[in-house]
Amino acid sequence: TLAAFREAIKHGAHVIEIDLRGTKDGEVVIMHDKTVDRTTNGRGRVTDQTLAELKRLDAGGGERIPTYEQALQLVSGTGVGLLLDIKKSRALDKARAVRLTEKHNAVLNVIVGPRNLEDLRAFRRLNPNLRTLGFIRGLEDVEPFVRAGVDIIRLWPRWIYEDPNLIERLHRLGKPVWTTAGNAPRDELERLIKLGVNGILSDRPELMNLLLSDIE
Repeated sequence: TLAAFREAIKHGAHVIEIDLRGTKDGEVVIMHDKTVDRTTNGRGRVTDQTLAELKRLDAGGGERIPTYEQALQLVSGTGVGLLLDIKKSRALDKARAVRLTEKHNAVLNVIVGPRNLEDLRAFRRLNPNLRTLGFIRGLEDVEPFVRAGVDIIRLWPRWIYEDPNLIERLHRLGKPVWTTAGNAPRDELERLIKLGVNGILSDRPELMNLLLSDIE
């Protein structure tokens, strides 16, 4: 929700990860799940409802389901970027998402996170200046994503721990490595930094900033 994004900005997040989905009438909204059941007082699939129908739902504390454009407006001028987790969906209008990014002069402030090569290539065709981060499903996807021109690779921490040379191998290919650490404690965040990751997706931006301050 927009309230959550404001909190992330207040706590010093550098980038906010958001999940994009398409509505029945072609709008681009932010919703993690395929359905609205878990996070709102409504029911049903996001793609089966119009933006107006979704906007009537309560997403907690009176918050509404935000659109991608609202998120772009919120971070404008803050220095905070957006990482777009592109959920596999025929309903998501990729061209509209790119047009909105361009409309708000946010091309350099947005990272597109495709989960498959088809979406990666589609976004690269729509605007080759958009940076891309591959949310790969397994290590077998590394080489295909690199060949397709992805800019950043997201690895799960367990992959990094199982193969200590993995990050160095990607660095030799010229690819920064980000990882998703969720609610991991400080000692695990420190370990990931020492292993050479370039970015950490954390649920605890305030802890990340304290850690980075201490390292500096």
